[in-house]
Amino acid sequence: MRKSYSSFEEINNDLQILKIQRDIHCHKISRAVDNIKTELAPDNIVRNTFGSVTSFVKGSNNAQAFIISAALKYFFKKMTKRKSE
Repeated sequence: MRKSYSSFEEINNDLQILKIQRDIHCHKISRAVDNIKTELAPDNIVRNTFGSVTSFVKGSNNAQAFIISAALKYFFKKMTKRKSE
């Protein structure tokens, strides 16, 4: 369905509205990209992973918590040795 205009002023008003809507959508896309970059940053990935592991360890029994803690300590010792070499 086509809209019929009776003046150039109506056309200009609709064009301004469309431009503002386009600017808003571009801004939303830009913010979404920035949020994705933030979420995929290495420090955020590590922080989220440790948060998940911590909640898992808190919900597990003592033996599981000990095994997970020992595995993480071993992993971090290996990682620090690689960085120092």
